[in-house]
Amino acid sequence: MERLKQLLEFVQRRKKLVGFFTIIVLVVFFVTITKVYHYSEKSEFCASCHEMKIHYDSFKASKHHNEHVENCHACHVGPGLKGYAHAKLSDGTHDSLMHSFQAYTDGAFIEIAEDSLKILNGNCVRCHSQGFTKDKAHIEFVLKGNKHGTHGAIPEKLECTDCHLGVVHPHMPGDLFKAYAAKKIKPFGTYEETDCLACHKLATPEVVKEWTKGVHAIKGVTCISCHGNDHRFIARKRGHVSASTCGECHQNQFVDFRESAHIKGHVVATPNRFDVISTKLLDIKGCKDCHKLGLSFEFDRTGGSCDACHPSHKFSVAEARTHDACEKCHIGGPEHSQLNTGKGSIFGKVLELRAQGLITKELITCQSCHGPNKSHNFSKTFLPQNIEILLFGTKGLVRLPTRHR
Repeated sequence: MERLKQLLEFVQRRKKLVGFFTIIVLVVFFVTITKVYHYSEKSEFCASCHEMKIHYDSFKASKHHNEHVENCHACHVGPGLKGYAHAKLSDGTHDSLMHSFQAYTDGAFIEIAEDSLKILNGNCVRCHSQGFTKDKAHIEFVLKGNKHGTHGAIPEKLECTDCHLGVVHPHMPGDLFKAYAAKKIKPFGTYEETDCLACHKLATPEVVKEWTKGVHAIKGVTCISCHGNDHRFIARKRGHVSASTCGECHQNQFVDFRESAHIKGHVVATPNRFDVISTKLLDIKGCKDCHKLGLSFEFDRTGGSCDACHPSHKFSVAEARTHDACEKCHIGGPEHSQLNTGKGSIFGKVLELRAQGLITKELITCQSCHGPNKSHNFSKTFLPQNIEILLFGTKGLVRLPTRHR
């Protein structure tokens, strides 16, 4: 107590001196804090932990190290004070614990915390939506996309990092997928849906982009929903997805399609009384492009392929309704598949009106009469009244034949 009194007396006697030194201490303190703050904003600060050095080096060597992404904060810190506080408190605590207890998930280096992935993906969208991308539409499709949740029923939103692994930093699965894509290693075993997307983003990027543009991505129907998760079995089937697999979801369409001539096929040769060659076996170049609708395989005796009309991996209904979906085989295909387009035939009249410029190719298509009421059995036919009037001028002057030949 006595010493405190003596100190207060000294401060009273030496007010100017104490005030001067207090100002100096405060200036030094704030300068130090400012320097520390600015240093902590640099990538070099992150790299001061030896576990982060590998991330720092890979960032420096990546395409993301440019005038738009100057440091780690550009990707790892969210917008505003809330984002900054999360990075310093939550991320800082996570990384400090990993460093202190050497608790790395893969035994080599620190990985991003789960709750920070949303911030990272949000920054991906923010930056690439501002024009730093080759395809702005791709971002819009990804934002609509979903994937199956971990427990199945509720779809989870598709994130940038589901496909783009190891773009900036080392990533064990990502590096392995690069080896798969370069065909240095043959993939085998079972995989998760995000593994499929991350690997095929490198191996078949256009396929992944097509999928993100389709309704399957919006509904959360991912690779394993149709192909399964065993890569050895997928490779043995060469990626083929049978019509019966599609029928697990599209039941009415598959039941109709199963009854159609397209999938049933017909006999083309009988070399002897015991052997029958059907169109369902024509898996040869020049034949299978059209006959893939009904081809059967060792692993799929029922056969059939929906992507003959609904091209993968968009599986667009609109594309299946275009004139070319049928005409590429039945008008532009080989001679034995040609429709009757002679004078007096219904499609002959259609071609005549097209040639005269009176109707467009999309106004009347095969699907206008074949497969009424969205039926996938195109052996069923119905001539709508409006089309009959358009083609023949009145009602009742023509009767739709059951066959084209």
